[in-house]
Amino acid sequence: MEAVFSKKQSYKEFLRYLLPSITTMIFLSFYTTIDGFFVSRFVNSDALASINIVIPVTCIVFGIAVMLATGSGALVGIKMGEKDEEGANQLFSFITLVLLVIGIVFTILSTIFLEPILMFLGTTERLLPYAKTYGLITVLMTIPMMFKLYFEYYARVDGSPKVALIMSGLGLILNIVFDFLFIVIFDMGILGAGLGTYISITISGIIGLIYFVGNKSNLKFIKPKANFRALFNSCYNGSSEMFTELSTGITTFLFNKSILVFSGENGIAAMSIIIYMYYFFIAVYFGIAVGISPMISYNFGAKNKEKVKESIKHSFVTIGWSSIVIFIISMFLGKDIIGLFTKDIEVYNIAAEGIKLFSYGFLLIGINIFMSGYFTAIGNGHISAIISVFRSLIFVVATIVILPKVIGVSGIWLAIPIAELLTVFFSITFYKKNGADIL
Repeated sequence: MEAVFSKKQSYKEFLRYLLPSITTMIFLSFYTTIDGFFVSRFVNSDALASINIVIPVTCIVFGIAVMLATGSGALVGIKMGEKDEEGANQLFSFITLVLLVIGIVFTILSTIFLEPILMFLGTTERLLPYAKTYGLITVLMTIPMMFKLYFEYYARVDGSPKVALIMSGLGLILNIVFDFLFIVIFDMGILGAGLGTYISITISGIIGLIYFVGNKSNLKFIKPKANFRALFNSCYNGSSEMFTELSTGITTFLFNKSILVFSGENGIAAMSIIIYMYYFFIAVYFGIAVGISPMISYNFGAKNKEKVKESIKHSFVTIGWSSIVIFIISMFLGKDIIGLFTKDIEVYNIAAEGIKLFSYGFLLIGINIFMSGYFTAIGNGHISAIISVFRSLIFVVATIVILPKVIGVSGIWLAIPIAELLTVFFSITFYKKNGADIL
């Protein structure tokens, strides 16, 4: 592991190291997108809109898993850099047990209160039958979803990003196969979409479990020892990543409510397509952040200042050119991508107009995601959380609420670009004051 994390890298070597993490995050973004694609093409736009209604539930599950994975993962990575193997294994094992308990409780409560939850999230009577079917399967796969994300992240902490890539890649392939089988061949509708995702995510999570139970991992499961101080620090340190996921759910909820006023259920379907594109493109930025974070944590713990600086420099360069490429693709090829998801002319027109304004956000999102992940990696959860809350909650909620009242439906599509622009100023300020010279 030391040879992987501490050696000097050329930019080409850096990209080669980062590629599995970026690919893994892209694959992860495809899970809901694949369901949306098959449902929109082979069921109807109401089923597509219903998947978007359920997304906030998924975001809560992801948020909890990502919080514990990134928050504890940074602390475990620092311990590994300090050569404290027993401490790293103790924390890893304890957090794994905590995640399991949370997953069980969440599954039980969400199953009991599913319909009230869906009604609160904005489903209409027309969408409710679809939302209940997809929502039930979603809450029943809480534990597989949590551990898929958790083990993928920890595989990177363990110095094995290729294991995470295998987990994510195989899961994606299986999801496509099962969705095609259940929706197209067996005509199971939105139920088939949920089942396809459930089976593929479960298999992916089992691969991660086998890796850590086997002999090839550096981190090992040992008898867990309760350490609530470490749990608190993990939650605190990973809170920014949790806020990012939770706020995605909150903003999706607000987007749905806002677009429903202007464009009805077709507006929610159009918003679903834009959100799928959003997930896909920002997966590149998250891939950079989560891919480099274990290396930064390790070298921060080892007090290897030059390696930390090298990692930051390469990351900034990558975010810069990838942001421009993503913007160009979304701006000029966005209509073609939207056309893959829907044959409904009204849904297509709403989404096609929206992506023209929404695309500007991709120029700014990357720097904010990286800055939040960077501060998590060095154990500064406070600043990381501030950046995350600003970009994905406070500013975006404010813009979604205010802008549509001022400039109409265009305000919905400009909400995220303006929120990211406001956050960039804070990200740069925090980095200059608290992150540019950390050792």
